[in-house]
Amino acid sequence: MNTEHPEGRGAFGGRDRFSNNFDFLRFVAAAAIVVTHAYALRLGYVGIGLQDPFVLMGQTGLAVLLVTSGYLIVASWESTASPLRFAWKRFLRVVPAFVLAIFVTLFVIGPLMTSLPPAEYFAALFSPAGLATIPFFENGSAIGLFQENPWTYVNGSLWTIPVEVALYGVVALLGIAGLLRRRGAIFALVGVNILLWMVWFDDPRMAKIRFTLYFFIGAALYLHRERITYRPVVAGALLLLLGFSTLTPYPAVAGLVCIPYLVLYAAHLPVPYLNNFGRSGDFSYGIYIYH
Repeated sequence: MNTEHPEGRGAFGGRDRFSNNFDFLRFVAAAAIVVTHAYALRLGYVGIGLQDPFVLMGQTGLAVLLVTSGYLIVASWESTASPLRFAWKRFLRVVPAFVLAIFVTLFVIGPLMTSLPPAEYFAALFSPAGLATIPFFENGSAIGLFQENPWTYVNGSLWTIPVEVALYGVVALLGIAGLLRRRGAIFALVGVNILLWMVWFDDPRMAKIRFTLYFFIGAALYLHRERITYRPVVAGALLLLLGFSTLTPYPAVAGLVCIPYLVLYAAHLPVPYLNNFGRSGDFSYGIYIYH
């Protein structure tokens, strides 16, 4: 997931990007998703539940990335001089690497790995069935890729990028309209998403809308950061609740309650080596889209 550390006092009360652990958390979250996808490609998801450790690992990783994204993107909006500059920064951060990932996937890896002859591969790629796989990269078998795998995703992470770009747009629209600072705006979006999630709770594909909640909760935590105190006892209690939830059918519900607070608590722990983790660069986005 792709975010940018905000500049100036608006972000962390005057502290710079190396006074927090966001880079480290995003790196760990992206790595967790890589492990989960490796598991899925090898063994598939058939016959396992939401309590499976690898499923929980990947979903937690995505949740962590989205919480940090919501938090830091709103901070970036507040520290950016104009909507156009905000959009340009988002474009430079997201689009070049994303387009390159699609190109490499379809025009380099695809021809090398497909079971189809080159002419048939490209004919299948540009057919309606082939083009339908591109938005979510779910059905590689349509273009002769990974047909023997139990899970035929070509790149199982890329579906989230257009979703997150849309969330950036929501932040910009709220900011332009002057609604971002109104408490009810973000909470209204959270409420609508919760209702949609309840409607689609048993639909594995549409229930993914719950992940947008992590973004909006992260945004809300930033907007109300001066009213929120991150305490070890609260973090410990939420961690226990999150752990116990894996014994129930509702770890996803507990995740929405617990993970955002835990992420922000961990992000601001004074751990010098972790604070310096991103000095060589933020690798989480590259790991996320190229694995």
